[in-house]
Amino acid sequence: SLTSLFSLSKSALSPSSLATMSLKLQTVLAQRVALLAALATLAPLGLGKRIGALDANFVMVPVLKKDGSGVPDSGRAQRVYKTLAEEEGVVVRYRGGEMGCAGCLRVTIGTEEENRVVVEKMKKILEAL
Repeated sequence: SLTSLFSLSKSALSPSSLATMSLKLQTVLAQRVALLAALATLAPLGLGKRIGALDANFVMVPVLKKDGSGVPDSGRAQRVYKTLAEEEGVVVRYRGGEMGCAGCLRVTIGTEEENRVVVEKMKKILEAL
């Protein structure tokens, strides 16, 4: 009903709800900076610089050919994606088929621990593939 919807909206806009949202937003912003810095350390293994804007709770990074050419490699990105999910229990999203996203993986910004795990496992897989 309209009354319950109004009540829910009023609750969402309460000072405590707004404070909680603000804290979560600050955490996501800080973790995004940390995640991007950690992913940048994987450049020698063929992980490219992020593409796109920084207006979301995820980042897009291209997986590159292992030959050092700097060319995105959708096949390698798919293998990284599948290995992360099937062998490591870490889910990122393959976006290499999207326009302008050749070889890209979409990595959701998580907690400090989640970000550490995804970078650690991605490093292991990039070394192997």
